[in-house]
Formats: sequence, structure tokens, C-alpha cells
Amino acid sequence: MRPPRLTTRGLAFLAAGLAAAVAAVVLGYPDITRIGVLLAALPVLAVLTGWRRTPRLGVRRGVAPDLLWPDGEATVTLEVRNEGRRPTLPFLAAERLDLVLGETPRLVLPRLRVGERHAVTYRLHPARRGVYALGPLALELRDPFGLTRSGLEPGEQAELVVLPRVHELGGARLPREGDAGDWHVPHSVAPQGEDDVSTRHYRYGDDLRRVHWPATAHRGQLMVRQEERPARRRATLVLDSRARAHWGTDEDGSFEWAVSALASAAVHLGRQGWSLSLVTSETVREGTAARVLGAEAVLRELARAQVDWGDLDPVLHAARELPAGAVVAVATDHDEPALRRLVPARPYGAAGVLLLVRAETFARGALAAPAGA
Repeated sequence: MRPPRLTTRGLAFLAAGLAAAVAAVVLGYPDITRIGVLLAALPVLAVLTGWRRTPRLGVRRGVAPDLLWPDGEATVTLEVRNEGRRPTLPFLAAERLDLVLGETPRLVLPRLRVGERHAVTYRLHPARRGVYALGPLALELRDPFGLTRSGLEPGEQAELVVLPRVHELGGARLPREGDAGDWHVPHSVAPQGEDDVSTRHYRYGDDLRRVHWPATAHRGQLMVRQEERPARRRATLVLDSRARAHWGTDEDGSFEWAVSALASAAVHLGRQGWSLSLVTSETVREGTAARVLGAEAVLRELARAQVDWGDLDPVLHAARELPAGAVVAVATDHDEPALRRLVPARPYGAAGVLLLVRAETFARGALAAPAGA
């Protein structure tokens, strides 16, 4: 809670009271002195009593649905409960929202008895993807004379996730590997006790019991055994989110097109039974790029994607470390050397698809068309 503060009226009362009291003492008018002291004391008493009148409110916020596509509708339900020991006064409340979600909903909360609940609803129509915080609820408290003002923000925030736009890709399938038409599925076997066991670099979160000490001593860095695991199709999705490579971050910018393209690929591959890994600047920083995800989880992650001022190399390095039967990357034609560095990100024998964004067409305000490679 913000402490009670004097309003303009309260400051005027205080100044007028002090001025009247000083003038009356100087001129010798005791009755006016008492009036001045009373005027000056009213704002002070209002500040002191403002602490005692602070209500204890519990706020619960429900969002249905909490996952949306752009231009969808979500209904937010606010339930306010008086958890204090005395009834509350009527309040004017405002729900704090991101500017992208539209105007701030303003609500009137009636007088609540002890333990009484009051529910209000409002609707949102977000137009673009993102993860938006809903709340907290901001209450403005005033004394009956309007001399003080204080703020209260009870309860916690809720979250609304707006997924990227997804476009239907038809019946296209990734190219197959091998003459027999089998999918290339990288896998490795770690026989217990053998020195030439398949190993890889240690990743944060790996079980230390899997550390392969001979390989660690040979290479000078922690190496772990590759466990035998059932074969499955796994695709790596790579997003070029460099700010200097894109034109515009609004709905019609190249970055939003790139996110939408990768989201469409994730849904398409998920329907075909592929397990997915998402490599972006966010997942690399958070150490989650190696996680195996479903299509919906990928869409949730892409809803959070933002342009990054860093380099593409950490993303490419993380992509090279992942075993995959296919790599799908979205990049711009802004930086040809970076495109050449994309090639080693595809494991040997794996299928590769590059969706190339022609940045100059976005600079002219036109839409770009994908080019496969």
C-alpha cells in the first residue's frame, strides 16, 4: 500500500490553517488562532486515520481461456473478498493492463461486509501474440473530506498467453533419408564399462553418475555417457531473432512473420509425430534449448520470443549440440556470412529446411515470401 498523501485540497487546508494561526498570533486574535489550528489539524488527522481505514482485501483472478489466438476473446473474472474486521467503503478500482490490450477497465466496488465477496468481469480482445500480465488491481482510497489519497494493490497478477499466428502448410513432408525411405533418427548406445562408449559434452542438469571419466580426462572437460534410448523422430527449430537482421517488430514486421512461420512449422511437424526442440536466444539463455517439446509447448515459448541484440553464434552452437533428424530454421537474408554458418547446425544426414525472409521487402512495407533450401 502507498502511504496516505495530501491532496491539493488537503495542502490548501494545511497552508490556510498555518497562515491563519500565525497571523492571528501576531495580530492578537485568539479565536482566529483556534480556527487556524483546526484547519491545519484536519489534514494531519486525515493522514493518521488513513492508516486505520486501510481495508484487507483478497483478490482472485480467473482467465478463460488463458491461451488465445490473435483476435480471440478472453473473459477475466475478478473476485474481491473483504478479509478485514470491518466493512469496507465503496471503491473505484482500475485493472492494470498492458497498453496493447486496450483501455484500462475501471470498476466500482460496492461496500463489502466482513467476509463478503463481489465478482466483476471484463473482456479482452488481444490483436497480437505475446505474454501479458493482468493486474494487479489498483484501488484509490480517499477520506470523506477529500484531504488525503492513498493507493492499494491487493492480490497477485495473472497471465494471458496469446499464441503466434499459425498458417496451414498443407500435406508437405520433410525429405526422407536413405534409399529405403526410413527417417534418419540419431541415437547412441552406451555399453557399461567400455572405454569407447559414445559420449557428449556435459549439459546443465545431467546426472553426475553418467560422467565418463576416461573421456573427461582425455578431453579436459566434463563428458557424459549417451544413454540408449528408443528411436524417435526429432526436429530442431531455430529462430534468428537478431534485432539488426529484422525490419520492424510490429504485426507487419519481419520478426513477427518469422515467428509465425516457425510456429506453423511446429504445428505441422507435431501433427506428423515429430518431437521438437526450440532454439532461440531466450531458450539458450535459460538453458532449455535441449528440452523435448510438443507443438503446444513450442507455441507457448514462441509467444514470449523477442528480438535480441546479441549474436547468432550462441543459437547455432546450441543447435549443433542437439541430435535431430531434421532442422527447420527461419532467418533473414540480411547477413550472408550468418547464413553460411547455419549449414553446420544441421547434423550429418539430417533433413534441413530454411525459410528465408527477404528483409528489404519488409522495409518497403510488403510481405515476404518463404524460400526453401
